[in-house]
Formats: sequence, structure tokens, C-alpha cells
Amino acid sequence: MSNTSVDSVVLPVTVIRGLNDRVYEKRKMAALEVERIVRELVSKNDIKQVKKVIDILVNNFVLSQNPNAKKGGLIGVAAAAIALGKDIGLFVSEIVPPVLKSFIDVDCRVRYFGCESMYNIAKVGRASMLLFFKEIFDGVSKLICDPDTHVKNGAELLDRLIKDIVTESNIFDVDLFVKLVRERIYTNNDNVRQYLVSWIQLLSSVPDIELVSHLPMLLDGLFVILGDQKDEIRAMTQQVLNDFLMEINRKNSTTNFKAMISVLLGHSQSSNPSTQLIALIWILRFLELDGANLTSYSAGILNSVLPCLAEQQNKTDIFETAVRTKEKLLALLTETPGTLNSMDITDMLSVLLAHVVPSSSYKDSNGREYVSPSQISVTTKICVLQWIRSLHSHVPMKMEHDKIFPAVIRTVSDPHDGVVVLSIQLLSAMCMQNTDQDKANFENFLRSLLAKFKNDEKLLDRRCSFIIQTLCAHVDSEKVFTSLASLLAEEPDIVFTALVVQYLNWILLTSPHLASLRETLKRKGATKQTSSKQQQGKEGGNGAVFNTLYTTWCHDPVSTIALCMIAHSYHHASDVIHALGNYEMTEMTLTGLDKLVQLLESPVFSALRLELVQPDTNPELFRSLAGILMLLPQSEAFTLLRNRLECVGVVRAAERTERNKAASGEQADSKLVKEMLSHFNEVQAQHALQNLKISES
Repeated sequence: MSNTSVDSVVLPVTVIRGLNDRVYEKRKMAALEVERIVRELVSKNDIKQVKKVIDILVNNFVLSQNPNAKKGGLIGVAAAAIALGKDIGLFVSEIVPPVLKSFIDVDCRVRYFGCESMYNIAKVGRASMLLFFKEIFDGVSKLICDPDTHVKNGAELLDRLIKDIVTESNIFDVDLFVKLVRERIYTNNDNVRQYLVSWIQLLSSVPDIELVSHLPMLLDGLFVILGDQKDEIRAMTQQVLNDFLMEINRKNSTTNFKAMISVLLGHSQSSNPSTQLIALIWILRFLELDGANLTSYSAGILNSVLPCLAEQQNKTDIFETAVRTKEKLLALLTETPGTLNSMDITDMLSVLLAHVVPSSSYKDSNGREYVSPSQISVTTKICVLQWIRSLHSHVPMKMEHDKIFPAVIRTVSDPHDGVVVLSIQLLSAMCMQNTDQDKANFENFLRSLLAKFKNDEKLLDRRCSFIIQTLCAHVDSEKVFTSLASLLAEEPDIVFTALVVQYLNWILLTSPHLASLRETLKRKGATKQTSSKQQQGKEGGNGAVFNTLYTTWCHDPVSTIALCMIAHSYHHASDVIHALGNYEMTEMTLTGLDKLVQLLESPVFSALRLELVQPDTNPELFRSLAGILMLLPQSEAFTLLRNRLECVGVVRAAERTERNKAASGEQADSKLVKEMLSHFNEVQAQHALQNLKISES
């Protein structure tokens, strides 16, 4: 007996012909007849004969090579499923797989009827369809991208039905679902992305389905989708992430934060502002919920947060979240007892330093290289310096001075005052102990600073005063000035030395931070008014501070004069002034004298001006000022000084000077004074020779 004859025993020939017909209506009528036949067989409980009907529909029609037969078979199988009703579970394994094959048919109409057939089967089969969830999920994920609109619409309709079935079921395999999503989540297809996100959104809203524990498998993909070009998909994904974060807030005790923090760190550096902001929000929330267990990720968190501090103007949400995040992290590290002591801060330091010095690189303990951008914002630099300072205050023994010092020294020349202040505060704090290493560090710092001034004259001109004054506000000014003087004394470039001395001298004379040093110098020279004849000969050399400064200050005659006047060493000042007559007066010296006269009218020299009313006590002061007056050309400064001296009768005072000098037996030939004056002349001779070489060249 032929197959057709066998088939006709189970299904009438008219049905078989109808299912093969090209016309849809005829196929539809044949399918209705199939439904009637199957329903009758079910009522008789003739399961064996039902199976034969299904076998014919599957093998002779659904799996046929004839497109019309496939279409008829798909309609017929769906009709049989409807007729089976609650008994479909007995045949779902025979019905579903063949229909799934139609999803990939080359004929779009076959694919459409496949969707329609599966929809009708699922409407009856409900939970039994979950046996093929993997295959259906995969098939629909392809059909929603179908170029044919009808197929795509059919797939979306089927998808909604499967979602309904899943939400009403209590046997759904979440692990399988996560695996299926994970396999597809990195697709670039917008339709598939939307399909996956819609499923995640659905399941995360079902009370009986716990998806948060699986989030580590999905989080990275969701953040990737968050950067999609379509607003609708981004909005959906953002809502899903918000829902997950709310769920984590409720169930934080069961959340695996460590499994997700690395994902967040990666996306917090995204070029997409929305992705970056949401990643930062998650990081901040993780720190708030489980920060104590996330401190080992401090380096990574800092590497993500620090660049965001540059967004203060353009992306305020990102900036504010970054600020809150770095503050929370710092609080976790510094306020929890023992946290920093038990940590290796090498990686943190590498990240911090890479965000304070442009175009540099630092490696962490694992060899990972952190490369800094060519430009770093002021806010970022300030944050980094504050962090390093805080770390130093808590774990000073863990600070890698050999790595930190060179980096921070480079920031001292930063154009922003706030950065300079913090840099100097940090460097000062790292040199506070009187250990040999700290002394060496401080000397290296000053040496590097002088090197910067030497290589960048604009920096010396514009920032020297601010840098030195700031340094003196945090380190003993005497230590700063004597150290600088000692280093400059070794400097072979005497022109540079003279220039720096001019700046230092002006700071010494005018800065409020140098008041204590000025007072120290005054005390060193104050003994001249009550000392013995032997002590009077040493009026310029009392104290190591004065001697140290004097040795270097001799490179600039005006600075030398000013130093002597501060120290009340008027006799030596007079000698220096008169010694200047042996050298050609340079424009720089005349300009310096002009400024010094102007400065004599300032509050710094108010005590000196009062001494002018006691000509018998301070004859050398008159002699010094008169000498300056004679060196000055006719100018405003000349007039100013002459008027000042005329107020107290300088001529009469000068005469009195000679009488007092003879009466007291004062001699200016002490060994120390002679040595000082000799040193001054030697240095000035070097400068005279240097000036000659410059003029000849």
C-alpha cells in the first residue's frame, strides 16, 4: 500500500489535498477539518490514532520540501494542538521541534506561518512549552530581526505569549535563561538587544524569580547595551539597572559585590556620559553598602574617579558623583581602624601619581601600567595631593618617598596656586622628621626647585615669590633661607645666583611669613648698641644665620646692603656701600638701590627710620644712607632719600659721626669684618669679570 493510501486512511484525501493547496483559504479549511478529526479522536481517547495524524502532518507536510505543503502542515499542526487541549503535553515533543525548524526557512511566508503555528500551540500547551524554552528563545531572537515585517510582528506576538507563560510558571529555569542571555548580550543588533533587555526587565519584576544573584553574569552586557544609539533601548536598560540597584539595596547581604565591581570600574571610564554616570552611581552605592570589603579595589576606583573630576563644568552629575565616591572611599580607608595598615598601598600610589603629573606612567605591583593624560585638571591634581597627604598622615612608613618626591616636586611649578600650596604642604610634611633621609629629601627638593628656576626664567619671575613664601608658611623660614643660601653658594652660574638672591632678598624684606627671620637677624645685630668694643667689631657676623645668608647675598650688592640693615649692621653696610665705588655701577644695581630706597619708606623699616632721630647713637646708619644717596643718580628715589635725611640734619650727624668714632675708639678693622668685606669684594670682582665677558661677546 502506498504512503498516500496509508495517509488517506487516517486523514481524508480532501484534507490532504487541501493542506497542499496553494490557496490559503483552502489550507485553512483543511486545517479546520484536521481539528475536528483530532478532537473526535481525543473524545474517544484514541491516542494511537492521534499520533498517526500528527506524524502525517509533521513528516508529510511540515518537513516537506514543498512550500505550500509546509504552510498547510504548520496550520494543520496548530489545529491539532488546539484540538488536543490539555492533552497536548503528550505530543509536545513531536509537535514543537518540527515547527521550530520553520523559523529558519528560506521562505518568509513559511517563517511567518511557523510563528503563527507556534503561537497557537503555546496558547494550548502553556507550561509544557518550557521544555523547549531554550529553542524557542533562540528562534524568536532570530525572528525579531527578520527583514519581513509580518514575520517580525509574528515573532513579537509569540514572544509576549512566552513571557506570559514564564511569569505564571513556578518551574522556570533561571540558570538556563541567564546562560542564553549571556550568549547573546554582546550583539550589536538593536532588535536583539531590546529583546534581551525586555526579558531581563520582565523576570526581574517577578517576585518568585531571583535574578540579582545572577547579575554578575549580565551586568557587563547591560552596560554595553546602555551605550546603544537608540533612546528607547537606553531608557529600557537604564530602568533595568535602576531596578536591580533598588533590589540590591533590599538584599545587599546576599549580593556578590566583588564579582561586579570590576565590571563597574571598566564602564566608569566609558566615553558615553550616561554609561559613565550610572557606573559611578553603582560604585558609590557599593561602597555605601559593602565598602569595608571593597577597599582592595581602591586603586581601580581611584583610577575611575579621578579623571571625572575634570568634568566640573560640562558634566556636573558625573563630577558630583565622582566627588562623593572619592570622599566615601577615603573615609573608608582612614576612619576604619587598621584598614590602611593592613593594605599594600603601592597600587594606589601608582594611580594617584599618574593623575598628578601629565604625560607620565607608573606601574602597580602587578606590572600594570597607569599612563597619565597629557592634560590633567586642577581639580584632579588637588584631589590627588590631598589623598597623598592623607595617606602620609595615616601610614607615613608606607609612603614610597623615592616615587612620590620626584612627582610632587614637578607640581610645585604648577600655574595654579592651590596645587602649589598642596604640593609644598605635602613635601614639607614628608620632611618634618629630623632623620637623615628627611634632611636629604628637603635638600633634594630645594635643589630641584632651583633647577626649575634656572631652566625656566619665566617661572622664576612669576612664581618664585609665591612658591618661597608658601614654603616658608609651612617650614621654618630660617631653615628654608639658610638651605637655599648654602645651595646657591655652590652654584657655578653666578649670574643666576645673583638673580635668585634678588628675589629671595625681596621676599625677606616684604613677606609676612619672613617676620620671624627678620626678627632673628635683628637680634643677631642688636648687640652692637650695648656690646663691648670687641663685640662691636663683630656686629655683622653674630650668628650662623646672618653669616650663611651674607656669603650668598654678596652676589648682589643691594641685597647685601639690605641684609646688613635688617641686622642693624650699619657699620658694615657703610663699608659695603663705599666698596661699591670700586666697581662700575650696573643698571641692575642702580635699579636695586632705587627699590631699596622705596622700601625704606615701608613698615618693615619703620624701626630704622626711628633710629634716625638718634644720630649720636646710630652714626653709621647716617653714613650708610648718605653713601646710598651719593651713589644714586638724580631721580625720584634720590629726592625721597635726601628729603628723609634732611629732616634730621644729615650733615650735622655726619660731623658727629667722626667725633663719636674717635671718642669711642671704634675700629672697623676686626678680623671678621675684614674677612666679610674681602669676601664681598671677591664676589663682586667675579661679577665684574662676568659682565665684561658678556659685553665683549
